Amino acid sequence: MKQGSSRVSRAVVSLLAGLGLAAAFASSSASAEGNSQMQMQMMHKLVEMAPYRGYLEAHDKEQHPLGLLGGPISVSITQKTGGVFVSLPDKRRLDPNVFGTPKMPRAFAGTPGIDGVPPMARGVEDGHYTEFEKLSPFGDKYMVMADGKLSIQALDATATDAATTQDRVKMMASWKDKAGNVYEVRCCKMLAAHGVEYPTFGGVVTNQILHGSSRIGTSLMPTEYTYFAFWGMGQVLKNGKVVAAPRLIHGMLTEYVRTNGYKLAFDNQVTPTRLQFHLMVPPFMPDMAHGGFKQDPLPTGFDLPNGMQLPFWHVMFENLDIHSHRA
Repeated sequence: MKQGSSRVSRAVVSLLAGLGLAAAFASSSASAEGNSQMQMQMMHKLVEMAPYRGYLEAHDKEQHPLGLLGGPISVSITQKTGGVFVSLPDKRRLDPNVFGTPKMPRAFAGTPGIDGVPPMARGVEDGHYTEFEKLSPFGDKYMVMADGKLSIQALDATATDAATTQDRVKMMASWKDKAGNVYEVRCCKMLAAHGVEYPTFGGVVTNQILHGSSRIGTSLMPTEYTYFAFWGMGQVLKNGKVVAAPRLIHGMLTEYVRTNGYKLAFDNQVTPTRLQFHLMVPPFMPDMAHGGFKQDPLPTGFDLPNGMQLPFWHVMFENLDIHSHRA
């Protein structure tokens, strides 16, 4: 290794140690209470390091944001027939293009799982990262559910994060399990006009790279060109009954990010000319008091084979009818 690279690697290790990240995964000789306190300290420090914090601070009080260059964009997306792919809890394989190496880690700041991934939560083998060692909505495991329905009418008018927005989204999505139970997500009476750890562009964005190395959204998803996306608060239902509200809802129309066997792609495996729509209701909620996110498993009402309840919805629609124009 060159001397300059060695200095950089040592600097990264020193930074992580100085932040107390190693202490958060202390040895078994530490007390449970001490471990809990160290993990909380680690969480706060990681959230404070979210890379867009300064940018968001410049926008959070803006009452008169500028509009989209060229004017608003209207988006309509529907699926009337066909099934959906539902992600199951899994350990995400880590792309070196996104997460770097143990000697030079990347994408570790922000709330773990919803933004970055702490190095100490990454498996290591032969000098490379292997997987995120916690179960998450992002991985290779999935199942197919029937009767997928999707209806979205949206407007991207506001260009940036701000205190107010002219963006709009009306979304209704549903699907059915083998027992005949119907699951629904509805959004958004209130859009996330301003992001917490990364930008939301007024709540709706069109023609933007998200996730992966962009650090806009979780790095556990590949870096993907996104034709349309939104963030807002909505309702989650089972058999017509609201089971959770309000909940954070994120949806996006992207390049195709699944490979053979429906494995979640690395960046170099993305298919640019094929599209899919992702609907995400994460097991987190915004923590406005601390400027980050807190864990809050979603009561989906869908039981996994191990008897545990699925704590999120990550649902992919692929039989799409898409229309868009300048409004």
